[in-house]
Amino acid sequence: MNWGMDLVHMIRDSEPEVSVFSASDMERLEALEELQIIDSGPEPVFDDVVQIASTVCKAPVALISFVQEERQWFKARVGFPPTETPIDQSVCRYSLNSEDLLVIPDLTKDPRTSNNTLVTQAPFIRFYAGARLILSDGVAVGALCVIDHVPRPEGLTQEQRSVLKALAGQISAHLELRRAANRQRELLERQKQINAMMRDSVRTALTAQEAGRIGTFELDIETGNIKVSAEFCRIFDVPPVGRYHARDFEKMLHPDDRGRESSEETRKNGTAVTTVDYRIVTASRGVRWVSRQATFERDESGKPLKLLGTVQDITQQRRATQRIRTLLELGDRLRDLNDVEEIALTAAELMAHALDATRAGFGVVDPVRETVMMQPEWRAPGVSSLSGKHYFRDYGSYIDDLKGGMSVVISDVTTDARTKDKADALLSLGIRQLVNVPIFDQGKFALVVFVHHCELFEWMEDDLAFVRSFGDRIQSAIGRLRAEAEQNMLNREIGHRLKNAFAMVQALAKQTLRPVQDRGPVLNFEQRLQALSSAHDILLGNNWANADVRTALLRVVDTLGMTEQVEIRGKDISVNPKGALSLSLLLHELTTNAVKYGSLSSVHGRVLVSWDVQGEREDAVLRLIWRETGGPPVVQPQSKGFGSRLISMGLLGTGGVSTRYLDQGLEVEMTASLVQLQQVA
Repeated sequence: MNWGMDLVHMIRDSEPEVSVFSASDMERLEALEELQIIDSGPEPVFDDVVQIASTVCKAPVALISFVQEERQWFKARVGFPPTETPIDQSVCRYSLNSEDLLVIPDLTKDPRTSNNTLVTQAPFIRFYAGARLILSDGVAVGALCVIDHVPRPEGLTQEQRSVLKALAGQISAHLELRRAANRQRELLERQKQINAMMRDSVRTALTAQEAGRIGTFELDIETGNIKVSAEFCRIFDVPPVGRYHARDFEKMLHPDDRGRESSEETRKNGTAVTTVDYRIVTASRGVRWVSRQATFERDESGKPLKLLGTVQDITQQRRATQRIRTLLELGDRLRDLNDVEEIALTAAELMAHALDATRAGFGVVDPVRETVMMQPEWRAPGVSSLSGKHYFRDYGSYIDDLKGGMSVVISDVTTDARTKDKADALLSLGIRQLVNVPIFDQGKFALVVFVHHCELFEWMEDDLAFVRSFGDRIQSAIGRLRAEAEQNMLNREIGHRLKNAFAMVQALAKQTLRPVQDRGPVLNFEQRLQALSSAHDILLGNNWANADVRTALLRVVDTLGMTEQVEIRGKDISVNPKGALSLSLLLHELTTNAVKYGSLSSVHGRVLVSWDVQGEREDAVLRLIWRETGGPPVVQPQSKGFGSRLISMGLLGTGGVSTRYLDQGLEVEMTASLVQLQQVA
């Protein structure tokens, strides 16, 4: 039967129904790519295996199948002409997740394969047994399988199963050796390419590197001797003699970065990091940041012979990044500080870290006597404190600049005209460089923020701009504190005057309404005015910020002397000033009505006031319930007075009021948007 050509046409015309791959299958695809076996030519070792499998299992078909994303490809085959099939015709894909052999006695009866076109059409395969091919890292890449055209209810014999699994193990072992050989070959080829590229780069690009401020080096691992370029010497601030020992540069490492660079041991065993950033301490330029890129040159056995690479001074980039982070952190921290001295100390410490300083802090200034009382400062390990009183003139004339509101940056006290005559006094305190930022309070020179370096520090223009920006932010923060203090004083004065105004209105109302015979409306007016005054007291206590619902309710109840008969339940919720006034007036009307006609008119009566929030975010609603019990029966009034109309308007006059006259007492439920109650007017 010539089913081979029919099968080829069927495979070519077929379309996969569904992809069986997911993100987790990428490991298999990567492993197959690493093996470099797909679409490779025939190999005797694989051809022999399928012949043995076919003979031992007495199966007309035997295949070594590798499962890809859209197809399965056969490295070796017996009795099956096509070299591949679409993935939807693959039975081997089911073997990938099978710990043991996958044996399907009758493919027409298994739901996974009953609709497979290789089963329903020529060549009408009926029996399948497959052992997965699994690598040492647990990744299954395919299967060794045998196929028959008739069902085998008995499957394979135990001997056949053992042989099939053993053959699959041999294939897996061979694949592992193949992968290791590929890796080694690629590694050696890559290393040769890198070495060649590095040698060419060092020889032909030296001029360009020097122009780009990139230094080069070549370190002999056995001797520790290192050849360096002129730019390398400039970066490390050493004479350009060309040859040094690695120890000469290792001792320049910043104490906090020791261990990050390579060492003699890590270079010899080939474990030294090849890409690293670290700090060095130079003789005349202070702390510098260096970025080093390197590669090993090895012999044929893989033994490291040389370390070749480049170095670049990245101090400016690192400082720029640190300055940005520091200014952002300064802004965040200043927002939470409410004390001038805390602001000064925080700013000094942040500036010290950004500029790699050894000491930073602030002092309280007496501009008349020209003294400064140094406060406990931030210090690097081993640096002495300057706490105590000092006279500015003992250290130079820069006090004149500070009095004029200018920040002072002295890059070397021994050469600056303002300090060179007093340099010994400064050097004795461990000050080679200094920064002073004056802080003025109400136009008076009050504080000075200082940053010191015990060694030379190479200043850049951006560093000076950074110091000036720091000073501006400090002054702005202190100005904010001053403005807030003045605003609080103004609020207290307004509150005092408003309270007097309420008292005057109450007095005028009493005098004006004294002749009125019906005292009920007069009393209602006075109590409402008192409720409004109480609400204003709460808001003024919070500087007209939000007021707490519980506080407003307690103030109303306490004013009417009903604290013992009113129970309050609800979590802490704040409302804006408008909401607080509305809530106070509503609660006053409800309490007054309860005292006159409801539960609070009886010694046994009680009122429960509760509230909660329903919904979230923009849909959140405050629900407040007033529930009376234990009082006389209540009936719905025939007409509405001012108080009833006020209650029916609800919170903020938005409605949302439900009033129920029950046998046990009055019950009122009010709802309003929490966003409206809390948003800033």
